[in-house]
Formats: sequence, C-alpha cells, structure tokens
Amino acid sequence: MTVEWTKGAYQDFDEILAYLIREFGVNKAVDFQERLDQNIAVLSEFPFAGKSEFYSSKRNIEYRSLSCRQYKIVYAPLPDRVVIVSLWNNRHNPIGLRYRLDV
Repeated sequence: MTVEWTKGAYQDFDEILAYLIREFGVNKAVDFQERLDQNIAVLSEFPFAGKSEFYSSKRNIEYRSLSCRQYKIVYAPLPDRVVIVSLWNNRHNPIGLRYRLDV
C-alpha cells in the first residue's frame, strides 16, 4: 500500500531533523530517519499496526499512531493508501494533537 505525507507531516519531519542535528549531531538524525523509514515500511504492509488514537466524525476518519522513539507517527489508514498526518512529540500535551487534527 502506498504511503503519503501531508504538508504538516513533512514540516514536522524537517523540524525534528533540524533539532536532532543541532542538539545531537548528524548521526542521531540519520538514526532517527532510518527508524522512521522502518516504521513506515511496517505501515505500508500493515496499515492497522498502530494503536487507535482518535476518530473524526467530521471527516469519518480514524487516526492511528505508531511509536518511533519519543515521537509517534500519526496516520490515517484509508482504503487505498496510508496518509501520515503528523510526527508528534510524545512529551507534548496530547490535547494539542487533537486540536491540530481538528478532532
């Protein structure tokens, strides 16, 4: 199954990599990217592998998440693809994620 990213998810990814490079160096950023790629490969094979997070009755979409170190990959498994909507820092208040997804 194909995996697509929203603009917001790409922005999250860029911000995370910039932070990791700035604070911990390129090797940590590469490690994170490799782990992320592995998790996304799992999602492409098994779209319901992550845990259910929220259901949006407005959009009729279930949002799920899969942990990737201190972040979670928030995604929507759709019939024909998986859409990554956010890379959420688990240290942030989860209510902010609901607000961001407009759930």
